Amino acid sequence: MKSIFAEAAELCAAGTPFVWASIISQDGSTPRSAGSRMLVLEDSILSTLGGGGMEAGVMAMARDSVLKDRMPRIMHYDMSGTEAATAGLICGGVCEVLLAYMLPEYRNIMEAAAQAEIDGAPAWLFYILDENPGSDLPFQLCLNVGGERLVGSFRGNQNFVRQMLLNPIRVAIHGDMAEGMRFIAQDVGSAPRMYLFGAGHVSCEVAKIAVNCGFNVTVVDDREDFCNTDRFPGCGCAVIESFQRMPDFPADGASYVIIMTRGHSYDKDVLRWALGKKPYYLGMIGSKSKRDTLYRKLNEEEGFPMEQLQAVCCPIGLGIHAETPAEIAVSVMAEVIQHRRMPKI
Repeated sequence: MKSIFAEAAELCAAGTPFVWASIISQDGSTPRSAGSRMLVLEDSILSTLGGGGMEAGVMAMARDSVLKDRMPRIMHYDMSGTEAATAGLICGGVCEVLLAYMLPEYRNIMEAAAQAEIDGAPAWLFYILDENPGSDLPFQLCLNVGGERLVGSFRGNQNFVRQMLLNPIRVAIHGDMAEGMRFIAQDVGSAPRMYLFGAGHVSCEVAKIAVNCGFNVTVVDDREDFCNTDRFPGCGCAVIESFQRMPDFPADGASYVIIMTRGHSYDKDVLRWALGKKPYYLGMIGSKSKRDTLYRKLNEEEGFPMEQLQAVCCPIGLGIHAETPAEIAVSVMAEVIQHRRMPKI
């Protein structure tokens, strides 16, 4: 599944009119969280802001107004109280949704955002709204990539260029309003990187769900007939010489590692490697008895602390009594998503 940035880049390249809709602030429970995005075209949408009354209102405003006059809008939703419930807004929280007409020249910004997502590079979108009456440039768009460069041009106070480049997180937290211009920073939300070790039947099903949930998936196996993009569309496929000689994949504290090698033959080798990387999520398929035997060997023979081993999610997945590969994949990805959405302290 293409990222929303890649989809937007293609629409910009084709000159197709569309509106970029994004939740820019949120307090309490809303259909989706801040940072959620949707593309609204004349006759279709890409992605969702959660459906229901809020999304219907956004779509109507985008098509009836923004696509016609190309002026940005910020829509305010209060989903508390009787009046909101009558309108179908029952979540209880409040949020703001930005609607902006996307110009063809934004193509390079969207392409750079899509690449940052693939690379796992930090990046921030800046929505700049000029609220001065009669402004001939009511909306501008820029992208900060890694704190090193800005993609897109900004016409205005150059002090804000410095702020966008050097202090994107501060702007994201506090926002900026000066000279009648509002600056809104939004984390691109780089696609989380997942390493899926083993290219068997369960891995195929896990990869399908992971890609559709926005993960950047790399499948690793030593069998080219199994580890290829025909079996794993939308994934990177790394055919290695041996699990005993693992390449130095760039896994880190933000990565997800799933271990399900064939017949569990190489789980110990991959787990040893993964423990050294300290990924955000580390899960391994297998029974409790197999797990306990493996942990004991790694503890007694190789000195891995039992506390570190017991932090591995094994048996992997939520307990839904799954049996088929597709069911197991649902269980696995449910646990992965639970970890992904868990507040990071």
